[in-house]
Amino acid sequence: MVVVTRSHNLVFLLLIGFTLVVNRCTCSLQGMTLTPDDEDDDDEDDDEDFPTSGKLSFKTPDLDDEHAHSQHMPDALKCDACRLLTFRMQEKFDIANKKRPSLKKNLPESEILDLFEDVCGSQFDNVGVKEIKGIPRLSGPGLETADVPGVMAGGGKWPGRLMQLCDTYVGELGEEEIYEAYKEGKLQEFVCRQPGQDCYNYKEPTKKSKKKKNKKQKSKEEL
Repeated sequence: MVVVTRSHNLVFLLLIGFTLVVNRCTCSLQGMTLTPDDEDDDDEDDDEDFPTSGKLSFKTPDLDDEHAHSQHMPDALKCDACRLLTFRMQEKFDIANKKRPSLKKNLPESEILDLFEDVCGSQFDNVGVKEIKGIPRLSGPGLETADVPGVMAGGGKWPGRLMQLCDTYVGELGEEEIYEAYKEGKLQEFVCRQPGQDCYNYKEPTKKSKKKKNKKQKSKEEL
């Protein structure tokens, strides 16, 4: 014979109540969408080509065979890669010259060669591919894509591809010629943007904020 006391009834009712509360919380969480806080609607999608605000995407980049398996840098990503590599060169050259300002950027040839070995031999740990508006793009320091929210697929073949492409640029253009372009302030133009090179037809992303500022300035001048 089982005897049900008031204390047993109370415990049973509390358990039922707790279960209902948990179920309601679970349903609410399933219906939520993760979005960043919007402080100003005017700043949303500030960059037309590379929006840095709005709904976050956690989709893994969908890569084709060339992007996933080829030992070489895919043609569609070579411009991103060239700009990333010249950004890395610029950083290394700037650091080296700040240490020896008396040389006025006239570093010895041996040191210049060491700098190129350092750049092309980098591990590129913080570089990978990110899907932006359905298109795979290279993401890393020096690229506007680095600021776009999303999942980046790094490692794998990407470091090796960048090293190989870096060696190709150096072999075709020459260490001293590239460094001379750096001294003239034309590093990226020399390595990436000349006719026939990987960024010849590349256009910098336009920003709405700049357009808005220009419109405001014109309206003030008219007044």
